[in-house]
Amino acid sequence: MSPFQTKKTFTSKYLRNLTLYVFIAIIGGVISGYYFPAFSRKLELINYYFFSILEALILPVIFIAIIYGIVNLFETKNSNKIILHTAIYFLSITSISILLGFSLGFLIKPGADTGIDLSKIHSTIPKRFEFASQNSDFFTLYNSRYTIFLLLSILIGIIAGKLRSPKLTNVLNSGMELFYVVIKYLYIVLPIIIFCNIAYGISIYGINTLLPLSKIVATVYLASLIFIFGILNAICHIYKLNFREFLISIKDEIILVMTTSSSKTAFPMIFEKLESQGYAKKVIRFLIPLGYNFNLAGACIYLSASCMFLVQFYNIPMDVKDYGILFLIISITSKTASGVPGSGFLALIFTLDKFGKIPLTDIALLYSVDRFMNEARSVTNFIGIAVSAAIISKLHPASE
Repeated sequence: MSPFQTKKTFTSKYLRNLTLYVFIAIIGGVISGYYFPAFSRKLELINYYFFSILEALILPVIFIAIIYGIVNLFETKNSNKIILHTAIYFLSITSISILLGFSLGFLIKPGADTGIDLSKIHSTIPKRFEFASQNSDFFTLYNSRYTIFLLLSILIGIIAGKLRSPKLTNVLNSGMELFYVVIKYLYIVLPIIIFCNIAYGISIYGINTLLPLSKIVATVYLASLIFIFGILNAICHIYKLNFREFLISIKDEIILVMTTSSSKTAFPMIFEKLESQGYAKKVIRFLIPLGYNFNLAGACIYLSASCMFLVQFYNIPMDVKDYGILFLIISITSKTASGVPGSGFLALIFTLDKFGKIPLTDIALLYSVDRFMNEARSVTNFIGIAVSAAIISKLHPASE
């Protein structure tokens, strides 16, 4: 079967109608946010609770999927090569993404001579972010919850893999499928969530907020476009994967990620889509959940560009050693930027807290346009994860 000939799945049938509902929700959200701002501002809680529920469901899926993937890797002859290629790929992409953010930050200089009047910009952040700078130890633990779950699942997966129990594999597979079904039915309310998300964003962070900070938004978007259509396209060309056709094949999932501002919403769907396209199930089920923690190119671009903005905004002197330290910190903190919308902003606070040279005084300045950058961050993360799974699977087609 051609990798782009998909069989009929829940994903394809559901999204055929969902895309229309999403479009209607976007239009409705824009109208509500513009004409009824007072009402639209109250919709943030709906978003928050939905994504909190989704996160609670997806965490165990990631946990089970990684264990399942590692157990299956133990049963393949080339497991060491898959792990080696995955590690090299993830490390390379992370480094390239951070350097790209730094480079465009130097080139565009988004934080230099901004002429920003802080009194005219929405300069408060939601209370759920305030604890981040007030309780560093608790925040570090909280923001590292995905990494903790990931490391725990890898440890259990290695132990389970050595046991080689077919019953355990069946239980893991059944558990994962059960969570998939629950999450998919949760998607029934997605158009409502998208409506709330768009309406709230327009009502709070309209064009008046975007204009003074347009350079940092443009920097993040330009870097994301260069990464997707330049770097990923080149990588796909090297490994003989038709990048244009691949993007078209996952366009519905991309739209879903873009409108919800979260790469997590397409998590179960991308599994089904790639598996139905003929990619090795064992590799896909190992790579995708791992990618949601270790292959977050969008987060790396956002963090590095945002740090460059603040360095220039405060006119902080930086030498090569400082940039090297910041590079290493972002390499680590970017792994915590996978979660509900806003997790990237939490990772930014985490980064600044650990680096120490950039003040958190006016961090709300960047939060005022975080809503606009979140789409680029999420879509770049998602496409990067999907491409990595397809390429590694293509390198090891006999792993099934």
